Amino acid sequence: MSGVTVPVQRKRLADQIADRLMTMIADGTLKPGDRLPPEPELMKQFQVGRSSIREAVGALALIGLVTVRPGQGTHVAPFSADSSRRPVGLLGIGRDKIRELVEARLELECAIVRLAARRVTSSDIARIREKHELLSAALVNRESPIAADLAFHLSIADACHNSVLIRFFKEMRQPIRSWMEQKARHEWGYDQVIDHHERIIEAIESGLSKAAEQAVRDHLLATSERLVTALLADE
Repeated sequence: MSGVTVPVQRKRLADQIADRLMTMIADGTLKPGDRLPPEPELMKQFQVGRSSIREAVGALALIGLVTVRPGQGTHVAPFSADSSRRPVGLLGIGRDKIRELVEARLELECAIVRLAARRVTSSDIARIREKHELLSAALVNRESPIAADLAFHLSIADACHNSVLIRFFKEMRQPIRSWMEQKARHEWGYDQVIDHHERIIEAIESGLSKAAEQAVRDHLLATSERLVTALLADE
């Protein structure tokens, strides 16, 4: 049992650390060009292990908030004075990076769902449906849908049975979660999500890889442009 619990907690801690660091960048505590403290100091400051620090920093590097250079440490990425590179909301990334994030997530999840439709097992389907039902319940009860939504997409990643793709998805978990949080701020953000998820599940369960990919593509594109517009409006 402990072998199952420890990794889950580690992921949750990494998300919390990434959130704290993003907030420090957004409020100016950490400025462009500032060097982050070394790993041992961060471990002591946040009272976590090395893997949590590396996962959090890796997530921030993925969305361009920090740069990691061997032998030079980790630095807050520079932002120019123009609006295209000013911090945008909690994501703290510019227009180019927001669109790159949308593109990267779309391509990654399409690749994942294609394989999931071919390799899914009955236990995978049960787990995917379980996460879908948790999300439905959260929306009905007006609770935060973020954890359930992320768990749903992660369960599909697990169903592709490709450890490299699963790792890629987990590396993107923090920016995806931040994206979902932004979506939850708007009334239209989750208005069609249940129907979209049901289409994805049906295609995976039927083994229809092209239909599953199209369902994921439709799902992610449905709100992506409105989300980009909303994020840029927060500048």
